[in-house]
Amino acid sequence: MLAVLHERTRVGRLGAAGRELEFAYDAKWRARTGAFALSPRLPLREQPWHGEEVLFFFANLLPEGNLLDTLCKLRRLPRGNVLRLLEAFGRECAGAFEIVPEDEQGARAPKPDYAAYSNAALRKDLANLRANIPLLQAHGALRLSLAGAQNKIPVRYDGRKLWLPQHGAPSTHILKPALQPEAEYPDAVRNEAFCMRLAGALGMNVPATTVLTDPEPMLLIARYDRVVDGEKIRRLHQLDLCQLTGTLPDQKYESDGGPGFADLFAQVDAHSAAPALDRLALVDWLLCNFLIGNVDAHAKNVAMLYTNAGRLRLAPAYDLLALGHWSRLSTDMAMAIGGERRPEWVQARHWQRLCEAVGLNAAQLRRRALRLAATAESAHKELARDLELPQKLRRSIGATLRQRGDWIERRLAVQETP
Repeated sequence: MLAVLHERTRVGRLGAAGRELEFAYDAKWRARTGAFALSPRLPLREQPWHGEEVLFFFANLLPEGNLLDTLCKLRRLPRGNVLRLLEAFGRECAGAFEIVPEDEQGARAPKPDYAAYSNAALRKDLANLRANIPLLQAHGALRLSLAGAQNKIPVRYDGRKLWLPQHGAPSTHILKPALQPEAEYPDAVRNEAFCMRLAGALGMNVPATTVLTDPEPMLLIARYDRVVDGEKIRRLHQLDLCQLTGTLPDQKYESDGGPGFADLFAQVDAHSAAPALDRLALVDWLLCNFLIGNVDAHAKNVAMLYTNAGRLRLAPAYDLLALGHWSRLSTDMAMAIGGERRPEWVQARHWQRLCEAVGLNAAQLRRRALRLAATAESAHKELARDLELPQKLRRSIGATLRQRGDWIERRLAVQETP
């Protein structure tokens, strides 16, 4: 049995009922002023929740893909046992909750604190990465976890030093080393840093990013689901769009039955406290990914964040990469535009179908797309200089932005006959 905690307070218990997960809210939590549900799909109630709705929420807190496979092999954990995996990795997840064994909470629980993350320890971790030993394995005793397929680790950063959270202490940043193997994904750190800062230049809400260079380039990203007030760090509740749509992480791609653009807009319409603003932010996210060639933008790369008033708003954009820089990767988009996944084949009729599917005005979409393309074209050179992008990466991204901007200008301007 696992305890689900928020700010050291028990929210409920997670266990198994036969072969199904079961989650029950704690009575004191339900009676608490300001209590909130894990998800709109799991509203507060006295009766336990069980089955796939519980699985949809908790499975999406875990690492994914090859990273999870490697961790399971190294820890000798069953890949399909979400309860065991959360026991191993659930202490510091995305969002508001800690998931810990029952005997590790309450008065006898160790006091949250931090361990200095020395340069020597960091060097050792980076060497382990190249030996296919994940960061989460190297720091297994800390039971740190972040969803996703990429190696990363939650840390506290005070502006000078890195610290590793212990005993449930909240992190403030996410540390992302270079993608492995580096020979296949050169310059990944500066690639993502550039794309995040370009999105900011386009007017999008993005977390602050810092490129650390000692002992080698790494991307440090401020967590938008944390609020830092002096020495106090507060966790904010978030849900990615797989959790909101009831989708397992291995089905996050639209081609595997996962959400598409229509599903994302529908969730914003259903849950956002400011749907008009969040729809516009989602349009910008769609267009930015198209412009930079981020074909891997899927439902787990979009999240909604609870405000202080307990209402959901679209979270800042994250995981933005110009994937076209690496020619070995597929160029097909994770989410189709009007039924077309090949970006070079997206024509006016596909944009029109997208608009009809998500309730957008085609003329407004065109104006927005042209404005973002022009801003990206004017801003990218200075950003590339500031980040000291290698020439090959700079030329690659610049060519993609110009090509995609040209496609938008020419193809959104023409109304074709089906």
